[in-house]
This record gives sequence, structure tokens and C-alpha cells, in this order.
Amino acid sequence: MLAATLALATPVSAAPRDDGKSSPAQQSSQKELARVRARMEAIGRALDKDRGQRDALDSQIESAEKNLARSQAELTRLSAELAEQQAALNRAETARDAASQRLGGERAALALQLRAAFVSGQRDQLKLLLSQDSALPLGRLLTYHDYLGRARADRVRGIQTDLRTLQDSEVRIKTETAALAATRQQHELALREELRLKHEREKLLVRLNERIDDEEDQLKRLQKSEQDLVKLLDSIRDVMADTPVLTPKAPESDGRPARPFGQGRGKMGWPLRGGLLANYGDPKVGGKLSWKGLWIAADRGAPVAASARGRVAYVGYMHRYGLIVILEHEENHFTLYGHLDSAAVRAGDSLPAGTTLGAVGDSGGHDRTGLYFEVRKGTEPLDPRQWLSP
Repeated sequence: MLAATLALATPVSAAPRDDGKSSPAQQSSQKELARVRARMEAIGRALDKDRGQRDALDSQIESAEKNLARSQAELTRLSAELAEQQAALNRAETARDAASQRLGGERAALALQLRAAFVSGQRDQLKLLLSQDSALPLGRLLTYHDYLGRARADRVRGIQTDLRTLQDSEVRIKTETAALAATRQQHELALREELRLKHEREKLLVRLNERIDDEEDQLKRLQKSEQDLVKLLDSIRDVMADTPVLTPKAPESDGRPARPFGQGRGKMGWPLRGGLLANYGDPKVGGKLSWKGLWIAADRGAPVAASARGRVAYVGYMHRYGLIVILEHEENHFTLYGHLDSAAVRAGDSLPAGTTLGAVGDSGGHDRTGLYFEVRKGTEPLDPRQWLSP
């Protein structure tokens, strides 16, 4: 099935050059990326099909977590939209208030000019000429008369401009207020949906915990999760054997020559910093199993960074690991990032160290948020503390 899926995979189109065409090098690179991505995505589809035969409760929990993740993403989007619309409304109200204040000032100034003109007894220029005995005061009076006329015209134009600004601001305020009300309604609906999905997931977790109260059952489930992960890593290694991850020729960001993953022992960056909920080698299930990675405590939504340069080999759900991202590195090394709330990368992406892979969550049926992190050589787990910098 996997071979057939790979054969039917359709490559993505190459990125065009400025002249609308792709160079041979670009075409080759894009075709290679499409081939790699198609293979890795096929691995994920095969794994999903295989997991379709598993326990119905596990499937329900995974489905609930996926729905909850989508709901939380929609809620985040609506929250950002609300903030943007509120800012636009605030700007429109500020513009309206400023225009109203200017309008009041212009009207008051015009009233003073008209009063001054009335008090000074301004009349038409012929009457002013006949009423004067000397030409010198007449010239000054005519100049003053002309100045007041232009000033009044400027005031009138200013008032007209402020009135238009005021009217435009009022229209924008009505539009933004209506949009804000609509988005708030959507936000409230999304919030209620999120609460419903959280409640649904909590009920499923209660059922799960009731079922795995038995130590033997818990042991079997954890062993099955490990077997699924080993099967996935073997599939990646076999399918991608002819397209290994190579150390780039370009230097690292600090100018030093790029080093392969195997030489990064004790130098890798932490995917995130936090207290340890579980350490590599700690016993679990009454000492019948041990932890094969680090469970790092963190708040929901905290960004998770790639500890080393690599290629995204898998993005998807696995029982007890939740939403995971697996990076493939040189010489058959892998790093695994589990219990994610969301992923920001896709299979086939080649990433530098420090790239944000996703956000912390509690997926996989856990009641605490945090990141599960593993380092493996093939399918063999390694102590991450020996690879991470102090």
C-alpha cells in the first residue's frame, strides 16, 4: 500500500524565477522536495490506516484532541481579529474626536472674525473709499478688509474639511462597530465550542484512566505505543534510505563549519526551558518500564524550538505521544517533540536549529501541559541530557 501511495504522489510545482521560468537547479530542487515530502506524507497515511484498527477509545481521544486543537486555533484567530477591529474602532473614534475638536475651534474662530468685521463696520470698498479723508488709512483698511475676507474663506474651507472627516469617521465607526459585534458573537460561539470539546476530552480521559488503572493493561498500552514509534522510525529509515540527510557545506550561523549531528553531543539547544516532570531513565509502571526521554513542564502555547538542524520526517498523532514532530538528522539520528498543541512545520521541510516547530500542549491524553523530548539513534533511545547544552 505504501509503495502504491508513493507511486501515485504528485510533485508540487517549482518556484518560478523573476522571468516566470524555473532554472534547472530550481526545478531539480523542487522536484526533490516534492518527492521527499510525498514519501513522508505517505508514511503518515500508512500509519494512520494502521492505527485505524486500534482501540475505539484511543481513536475518540485523538479525534477530540484534534477537534480541540482546531477550535483553539480558531479562537486564537478570532481573538486577534477582535483586537485588530477594536484598534480600528479606536482609531476611527480618535479621528472623529479630533475632527470634532478642530471643527469647534474653526467655528469659534470664524464667529470671532465675523464679530470683528461687524464691530469694525466693514462695508463694501466703494463706501469705504467715499468715507475716508486720507488715502493712507484707506489703503491699510482695504488691505485689512482683504485679509479678513481670505481668512474667513480659509476658515470656511477648514470647516468643510473637518465636516467631511467627521462624517467619514462616523461611517467608519458604524462599520467597525458592526464588524466588532459580529466577531464578538463568533468569538463567544467558538469559546463555548472550546469549552464543550474540553469537557468531552475530560470525560474520555476519565474513561481511559478507569481502563488503565490495571498496571498490566497500562504496561501493554505503553509497550504498544513504543512499538508504533519504532515501526514509524523504521519506515522513515527504509523509505528515505536513498535520500539521507546530509551535513550542509554552508557554515553555521556563527561562521564555524557545519558539523554533523553526531558531533553535537553536549552542544544542542534545549527545545524549551522548564522543570522536568520526568527524566530519562526514571521508572514508570512500577519499574517495569523507564522513561526514554524528557518531559519538560511548560505552559500551553509555549513555543518549541528545533534542538538541531534537520529535516521534518513526520508530523502527526501517535497514542500517548499526542501530536508529535520528528526531525531526521545525519547518520540515522532523530529528535522527537511530543504532546504538542499545534505544529508549525510539515513533512519534508529542512530547518535550521532554533526553528519554531509548534506549541506546547497536553495531547496524547495527559492532564498536564509540557513537552516530551527524545533523541534516538535509529530506534534506540539516547539520554537527551548528554546531547543538550548545560
